[in-house]
Amino acid sequence: MSKNEHGLTPQQEKFAQGLGAGLNQSAAYREAYPASLTWADKTIWEKASVLAGNEKVKARLAIIQEMAAEKASVSAARILEEIQRVAYSDIRAITKPDGTLKLPHELDAATAAAVASFEIDQYGGVKYKFWDKNSSLEKLAKHKGLYELDNKQKTDPLRDLLQSLSGNVTGVSDIEGEDE
Repeated sequence: MSKNEHGLTPQQEKFAQGLGAGLNQSAAYREAYPASLTWADKTIWEKASVLAGNEKVKARLAIIQEMAAEKASVSAARILEEIQRVAYSDIRAITKPDGTLKLPHELDAATAAAVASFEIDQYGGVKYKFWDKNSSLEKLAKHKGLYELDNKQKTDPLRDLLQSLSGNVTGVSDIEGEDE
């Protein structure tokens, strides 16, 4: 049977891909080996366990997981980069030195990312609409934990009162009964 560049048969590769996609060993085995659908669960568990212990399958799974982790981390970094582009966008970047508006293809990447839409009228005039800068700034502030710092600075009158007493309360007295 032919093997791929990782030394795996097509079924072994499919099993490793299934594990990498989050399937448990039995489900990945059933997908890779459809004939096993009629087998007893115990048999599938045993065969899947043996296959998962195969050194070449383990090495391939590690590669698949590493690629998935890279893709996920790049995605998160990219999202933050785009939020920053909008948050730090500068309206002055849409004009040329002579004060005329740049056409969309003349915008730098950061400015273009901040543009939600544009219209070009019949005379070649450009009308830009930008993404909400405040929304992007708020998202960055949340990401940096700035709201948590703000919440710690807020006062709670009841908490402040209890802290000011700090153990100086010795008991409750019956104020009405003291006059008697």
